[in-house]
Amino acid sequence: MDVRMLATVNLVVQALLLVTVIVAIVLAKKRQLVRHCNVVRAAIGLQILLIAVIMTPAMLGYIASAAPFNLEVFIHHSLGVIVVLMWIYFNLVVTGVVKMRHRLVWPMRTAFLLWVIAFFLGLRLYLMIY
Repeated sequence: MDVRMLATVNLVVQALLLVTVIVAIVLAKKRQLVRHCNVVRAAIGLQILLIAVIMTPAMLGYIASAAPFNLEVFIHHSLGVIVVLMWIYFNLVVTGVVKMRHRLVWPMRTAFLLWVIAFFLGLRLYLMIY
């Protein structure tokens, strides 16, 4: 599979993941928190797999091509890493491994907002590069 096809597949799966997380938000609003957590865990697990299999090699290829520094690529990459780290932290809090004094609602909303921003930056980069 060529790079453009991989990027296109990744973009489609990212859009589906975004819809999946919106479904998880609806579940949380309905107080179905166990289902919410399971959906988010699955989404983040798939996201980590996509980062490892598609996005990291693409990023390394982009850097190796001696492309000039692109602030949007850096911001997209940084937001993606921050979101994954935030959701790992949330999972540790929910499972009781880490204690947190405050509710997770606002940090989770912030993580979702960052994910949406990263998605649209990624879409813009896809349209610019491919």
